Amino acid sequence: MTPEDIVRAYHSLSMHRRDGYARGPDSLDWANQPAPFRRYRGCEVIPLLHRVLEDSPLYDEVFAGPIGEPSPLDPANISRLFYDSLAISAWKESGSSRWALRVNPSSGNLHPTEAYALLPPGVLSSRALLTHYTSDLHALEVRAELPEVLDEDIIGALPPGSFLVALSSIHWREAWKYGERAWRYCQHDLGHAMAAITIAAAAQGWETRLIHDVADETLDAAFGVNREGFDEREQMDALLWVGPPQSAEPSLPESLFELLSQLALTGTPNRLSREYVDWPELERIANACRAPKRLPYDMPISRGVITHENEQLLLRPLLHQRRSAQSMDGRTGILADLFFAWLRRTLPEHAPVPFATLGKPAQVDLLIFVNRVVGLEPGLYWLARGEGELNIAARADLLWERVEEAEDLRLFRLLKGDASELASLLSCGQDIAADGCISVSMMARFDEALAQGAWQYSQLFWETGQIGQVLYLEAEAAGLSGTGIGCYFDPLVHDLLGLEDTRWQSLYHFTMGRATVDMRLTSLPAYPAPENDFA
Repeated sequence: MTPEDIVRAYHSLSMHRRDGYARGPDSLDWANQPAPFRRYRGCEVIPLLHRVLEDSPLYDEVFAGPIGEPSPLDPANISRLFYDSLAISAWKESGSSRWALRVNPSSGNLHPTEAYALLPPGVLSSRALLTHYTSDLHALEVRAELPEVLDEDIIGALPPGSFLVALSSIHWREAWKYGERAWRYCQHDLGHAMAAITIAAAAQGWETRLIHDVADETLDAAFGVNREGFDEREQMDALLWVGPPQSAEPSLPESLFELLSQLALTGTPNRLSREYVDWPELERIANACRAPKRLPYDMPISRGVITHENEQLLLRPLLHQRRSAQSMDGRTGILADLFFAWLRRTLPEHAPVPFATLGKPAQVDLLIFVNRVVGLEPGLYWLARGEGELNIAARADLLWERVEEAEDLRLFRLLKGDASELASLLSCGQDIAADGCISVSMMARFDEALAQGAWQYSQLFWETGQIGQVLYLEAEAAGLSGTGIGCYFDPLVHDLLGLEDTRWQSLYHFTMGRATVDMRLTSLPAYPAPENDFA
């Protein structure tokens, strides 16, 4: 089988169907639940600083592009980047159970995404450092202090004031609960994390770009996750460049990664579970989607639109208060103007942060179930996020009426009438899809992406994760909540539209509305009051 064949086979195999769900564990082995934090025993640990949340740019500004002059690359600003993107946001308790919430959302709160940073000399040390971020401590673990002879290589490879962040996935964290569908959720979460980093970076005047011209296997070697000592497989998925805005994607020499792969690393990775359960299909799809070295997209980044709908709304408190709703009240509605504003925020031309990070045109549109939007008829709608032809072979009775009230949005009405029960049915019968103001199915240009390479399958999920992160924040900004929905009946979504081929595939569901509060839960601070706070 070719990599594309493997992708298509996995995509079909991992679908939930009304007559049977994708294969997963028969029950949850709680004693074997993976540890939520990766740690490297024996590493030097550099504590990062905390910063008061009121010291923040405005919420609306950040999506249009990096704000103001680039911040200096120093301990305070490195700390702030991770604190506003991947850190713990709170602890929750119920009875004897205690668990952490993070700034970046995750499927099942299982957090398969890990982050590593390559920092040039003079940032946290006189030497360049290869580090791992650990959110339980809000600290960087030093895996290697680069020899002095490599300092010039690092300085020469990175534009001034910039650094690298590598994101990896530990599929077992999701497979413990979700089995064969776990790989999908790992990719959603990587998109969430990528968007969280991009937004936090833009708040400091930094731009974030996905580096295209380095193969995934090269990254495995450079950041050491292919070495002995890992009980559960961890693999690199993406390399991000972060720094002052550039006219083009930075080009990094192969020699840099060769030198990194030869470093002696310190620290032993912790074992996450007592036992590891093998899911062969996860290994197969993970190998098929490994990205080769490829050319960057020639897509310039332009500044987006600043709406300033609420000039007093601060960004950083919203980043830290974001929560995934567990249920919705089923009564709250929103005005059409707010709904249209949410949709505009998902468009790359309005919000290059975070959508320009991937460096390519949008490949995901939104199929929207409008439940309670005042000023807009309930029903089924389609938002075209890209500029190309839709090219959808669908059922003939869909209306495809342009919604004129939406002005500059390519928003089409497909069906009229109450769609809330339908939204619930398609989302595995979950009431939360019906009880939100709106529910969304993210529809990806599946065939078009695979024609560019099997590894593009991952990036479709990354884009849905980016959209999800923006919708989370838009809900919070409106005083509401959102949540991703990973369980849905893939074929029923396609049947609803009468799709006759695989040009479009549903990859992620999401809902937004007013969350109900579980009074049984106790909320605790993310970290003990640190001695190294700064204003």
